[in-house]
Parts: sequence; C-alpha cells; structure tokens
Amino acid sequence: MKHNIFLSTIALLACLSCSTKQKVTVEYKDYRPLNMSSFVTLQKNILLDSPTEESRIQDFHIGRLLFAQERIYVIDEKENKILMFNDEGKFLKSIGGATGEVSGNRLKIQDAALDAQSQKLYAYCNTTCQIMVFDLDLNVEQTIPMVTPLLEIGLDGNCLYAIRTSLKRDGCELVVFDKNRLEGAPSVLWKQAGIPSGKQTPGETFILPEKSLSPSEDGIYASLPQSNRICQIRNGKITATYNLDFGGQTPQSVSYNIYNICASDSFLIFNTDSSKSWFILNRKTGKCIVDENLHNDVCLGHNSRLIPVQGTNNGMAYGMSAAFVSQTLQHLKKHKEEFEQFGQMKLYHPYLPFLEKDIAPQDNPMLYLWEIK
Repeated sequence: MKHNIFLSTIALLACLSCSTKQKVTVEYKDYRPLNMSSFVTLQKNILLDSPTEESRIQDFHIGRLLFAQERIYVIDEKENKILMFNDEGKFLKSIGGATGEVSGNRLKIQDAALDAQSQKLYAYCNTTCQIMVFDLDLNVEQTIPMVTPLLEIGLDGNCLYAIRTSLKRDGCELVVFDKNRLEGAPSVLWKQAGIPSGKQTPGETFILPEKSLSPSEDGIYASLPQSNRICQIRNGKITATYNLDFGGQTPQSVSYNIYNICASDSFLIFNTDSSKSWFILNRKTGKCIVDENLHNDVCLGHNSRLIPVQGTNNGMAYGMSAAFVSQTLQHLKKHKEEFEQFGQMKLYHPYLPFLEKDIAPQDNPMLYLWEIK
C-alpha cells in the first residue's frame, strides 16, 4: 500500500512539474457579434431516427458522441444508456437504461469512451462499479470490477483516465489507469478540494451535471469541479495547463465548473455553469472570449450547450430539438421559392435533405457536427 502511495505521489509531482502553464484572461464581449464561421466549419447535419421507444433519447440530453466505423454512439445521460445509429442517423441498437441487463447484471451506464487502438467501446456502469468492454456491435466482451466508483472516463493510447470522488471524500481527483490492468490502483494526476455538485448515487459517489473529461485528437482535456484550470494530458502525464482568470466572475464559487471541452490545434471551446455562452480560447494567442451575441452565420439553429465528440478530427457538436427542426422545415417549404429568388437560401441549405421528412415534436434531435478550425 505504501509503495502504491509513493508511486502516486511521484506521478503527481512529475506531471505538475513537467507541464507547460499558461495564464489566460477571459474577455466578455457584448457589442460586436462574433460569426461562428470564423472558428468552426459545419460538417454535417444528422437527424437521429426514433422509430421505437427504445430508440428515444430522454429530453435529448446527450452526454457524449462517439464515432467509429460509420456509426454514431450516443451517451444518453438521463436514461444511462448507449444508443447506436449509422452515420445517416438510422437507429441500430441500444444497451443499458433502468431496465437494461447484460449477462444478468442491471446496467446503468454513466459514461463511455472509445478505444481507437482496439476499436472497442469502454463503458462504466455505476450500479455494479464495473468497466464493461464492448465490440462496436455493442456485444459485451469483458467485465472488469473497479477498485473505486468513477464519475467519468476517457481513453488515450494505453491509458484510461477517470474523474472520481477522492477517497477521503474531500474533493475530486483525476486519475490514470493502465488500460491493460484496470483492476489495479490508479495514479493520481490532479486533486481538487471541494465536493462536486450533483446528485448522490447508491454507490456513495456523485454525478457531475456535465462532462469534464474530453478525449481529443491530441490527448485528453480535463477540468475538475470548482477549478478554473483546464489540463491537457498525454501518455499518463499532464502536458499543458491553462489557468483561466475570469475577471471577477467568481471562478472559485461553489457552483463554478468548466464543462464539455472541444479542442483543435488552435482553439478550445467549452461551457461553464456561470454563462450560457460558449467560451472560445485561442491557444496561439492565449486569449479567451465569451460572446453573448455569438451569431450562427452558417445555418439556422444554435444551442449554447456543447456536446463533446470523440472519433472525428477537431470535432464539436450540439443538438436541436425535433420541434425546432420541424418548424424550420415547415417554414422552408412555405417560402422556398421566395428564399431562392432573393438569395436567402444560405442558412436553410443544410435542411434541404430533410425537406420531405415527417418529424414529430417528441422525436429525437438533429445533430449539428462541426470541425473546429
């Protein structure tokens, strides 16, 4: 036990000392609208199929989107399940949920991550405190009991990262496991004092209201509750740290959290619970802006809540309700000739493939997939 503590301490000190650190001042813009086309490119709109109750996403609250082999895996945080669609949005399968079972175990999935090396899906089940490994058809291949309950997971190379409540229950920890020895004790990379907000589960841990751990093409990005820091992690080490100065916006208040981080080489885009706007951090200039008047000059439909994406280059996403999509399509059908005549089709162009779709307000949302420049 002492040996494990010693190794964890050495890993923590090494990670903190070797990383590059950058102080970032957040600027609040409320006068000149910022066009989305200046930092993101729309890749695709996908209308998720909802033929049965099994296929429905509860309150369309999507925790993560995972992409692999022309399939989309949707993490439904409300129903604790994974839904699989093809890349055009056709429903294929779901696992988990309040009544779902795999191998006789009740399965409530709290989080999931894609292993790009083996093309497997790792899911954390909070009712049994297990990592379950699935193939891409969502067939279970392995079940691994974990030493402590987890809040979130992410995969990069041979490392499985997790956020968990600290063993003394006095804060949160970012830890790293050897992916091939998940039954072993992890190393602690970062600890943040203070108990996270969120509802308590039967496993005596907490559920974070959004995702604080985000896999990306260049590693994992993480922020712990009640912290104004974003860390980049690669190969089990913290390689970069962004310390955010929110300019008197009470970054250390009890309710403050950084969530849903989406990354490219140039930008980090994320949410916080102190603002309904996107925070856009330019990694090259070290500046971060919050624009209350962010303007979608690419297509109709904007949602301030981001969805972390894994499996696409520089990916970012958000969803719009079926009710909004239905109203937009009805408006387009009614005025299409007028829009074409006066050159006003630009914002409606992404909706043309869905013009003949019959969409009910309670159906699944439309996904807007973007590439961060």
